[in-house]
Amino acid sequence: MLLQLSAASAFASGNAIARFGGEHGTVNTTNPTALYYNPAGLGFSEGAQLYLDGQLALRSMQWSHALGQGDVAEPDGWKGANYGTAKALNLFGGPMLGASFHVGDFVLGAAAYAPFGGNVHFDRTETFASSLYPGAADGVARWHGFEAGTMSIYGTVGGAYRIGPVAFGLTGNLIYTTMSLQRAQTLSGDNDLTAEGRSRLDVSGVHGSFGAGVMVEALPKTLWLGLSYQAQPGLGAMKLDGRLEVDATIPRNEETLSQDVTLHQALPDVFRLGARLRPTSDLELRLAADLTRWNVLRTQCVALKDQSCQVMANGEPAAGSGTVLNLRRYFENTVGVRAGASYWVTPPLELFAGLGYETAAVPDRTLDPVLADAANVAIALGGRLAVFERWFIAASYTHLQFMARDNTGKSRLADPDVNLVTRRPDGGGRYAQWVGILNANVTYTF
Repeated sequence: MLLQLSAASAFASGNAIARFGGEHGTVNTTNPTALYYNPAGLGFSEGAQLYLDGQLALRSMQWSHALGQGDVAEPDGWKGANYGTAKALNLFGGPMLGASFHVGDFVLGAAAYAPFGGNVHFDRTETFASSLYPGAADGVARWHGFEAGTMSIYGTVGGAYRIGPVAFGLTGNLIYTTMSLQRAQTLSGDNDLTAEGRSRLDVSGVHGSFGAGVMVEALPKTLWLGLSYQAQPGLGAMKLDGRLEVDATIPRNEETLSQDVTLHQALPDVFRLGARLRPTSDLELRLAADLTRWNVLRTQCVALKDQSCQVMANGEPAAGSGTVLNLRRYFENTVGVRAGASYWVTPPLELFAGLGYETAAVPDRTLDPVLADAANVAIALGGRLAVFERWFIAASYTHLQFMARDNTGKSRLADPDVNLVTRRPDGGGRYAQWVGILNANVTYTF
């Protein structure tokens, strides 16, 4: 009984999607997005703020896969059922809502947003739908997942306190995380379409975390420096409870096996630092960097509910554990760098641009089409307009171009020396993708 579990990459490496605020969502921002990026920024805000942000993303992804380690050859006359190119063109997005207000020497705020998430749905091959092997209609990537999604929704409260040129900020987060996956599977853990079945996983959980930061006005009204830390959801290991359903074969003549399970995993903490320079009244320059500690995600382990999820060095379930599945991830830390600039054509009208680069979290040996990660370059253009004195509207477009990857012969997912509870089909192949993001926000100050 093998199941592929993973989160679709979306706006950045791993499954980090914190792009709300656009080019003004940084470690040195003073709008309510600071509740996530750096709460100390609220200490430099002027007046109370209501903030509504929305982002809409279009993601294009392709994975070309040929017969690899552990794969089973297609039966005669069934070319394209398991090998070829999988394609996905998915639209997704979400809002961010925040507010901040002054109470004496403090600035307090609250917000709701989703900094981690993503989804993927691969195109179907309808010519197989009414054939002898109808499961092949879900495409060649179905052995890793033909439909998957994950989301971590944050509810945040916190504030900042400013002492002269220095502000300190602290927040608390309540986080609801959900994850779902549908994939093809066989009892032997390979991709033999003559024995193809289905597995479906739906899990969720609620956890807490915190954020903290500091901001310094190094030069009066000219230079600001920011540093922040966003802790791991759950402050370490997370447990998500739900159901795992398995149908052994297609057509489904057997009774569906349904079990209560718990997913054990970890999401990263994030360090951010940056500078904002205002050399003249009509020009602003920004530079920021972040370190996301994805190396905390070593495995994703599914066990029967209320039982431990432990495996031996060879991937075999440990004695006495309830391990159903162990997914080796071995993610790597990512580093991102962003540079941006704003120019005020007139006092009410600001034009801005940005350029960024981020490394990949997923190594070649565990890369798969559901989590098709890669280093990426981001280019952004947009503008912000003051309306009726207290209202500000902004819109921008960001294009993320992911570097092409080819890990053919490098995937270790189907290692024959690994126990079946850990082994899964080969993830080798050629990967290509891009993401286009539209962002718009409205701010009301009073």
